[in-house]
Amino acid sequence: MQKHKLWWLSTTVILVVSVGLSVLGVLLKHKPFFYRNGQIHDSAARKVLDHECLSQFGQLMVNFKTRQEIWGCTVTEPQMNCFLEESFARSGEAEKLREIGVSDLNVLFRDQNHLRVAFRYGSGWFSTVISYDLHIWPVPKEPNVIAVQILRARAGALPISSQSVLHQLSEFARHQNYKVMLYRHEHCPVAVIELQPYQPHPEGVLTGLVINQGKLSIQGMTLEHALAPPLIKINTPMSQ
Repeated sequence: MQKHKLWWLSTTVILVVSVGLSVLGVLLKHKPFFYRNGQIHDSAARKVLDHECLSQFGQLMVNFKTRQEIWGCTVTEPQMNCFLEESFARSGEAEKLREIGVSDLNVLFRDQNHLRVAFRYGSGWFSTVISYDLHIWPVPKEPNVIAVQILRARAGALPISSQSVLHQLSEFARHQNYKVMLYRHEHCPVAVIELQPYQPHPEGVLTGLVINQGKLSIQGMTLEHALAPPLIKINTPMSQ
């Protein structure tokens, strides 16, 4: 009788553990809807949208390099995702991300400077989709500094701590010559990123960063125009 009870107890424990591991695996393998929905499978359409995104970024760089007074661009969510799947995936920056286990990036542009970012972390059977809900904004009175607040982090469908991956991504940003500082705001981790930290006289100043209605808009001014004193209108007295 004692052996019979022990056998039933062992079988129950094994069954519970097996079910628990199966449920955990399903939750970790879950792909957020926006991640699946944001992938464009038509290769020709993907290449067109990738080219449109590159054209927007390219025009921004041309205006910046030719020292136009105002430079900027607007890209849509499909354009950005196709760029990430095509041109960015073949770049050296993507290869550096793959070295720390990050691949297949995807974004969802929400309103009021909120967005979702997802990527595959790891490889093969041990990989999962990590997703972040972010709030991003230019830091007031700090030129070329942006803040990225992590509101929620998930591995598949499971809530996770954002600290480990956040530190890895921060190290990646530092290797790209961005200065990154981490702190907490409203109980959420925030990365403050200085875009041109080692240039005492940067060529341009970021004046706008807006995410709204499925679009990302970036705007800036060349340094001489950003620092130029405002024109003062002089009212001459009327002749008597």
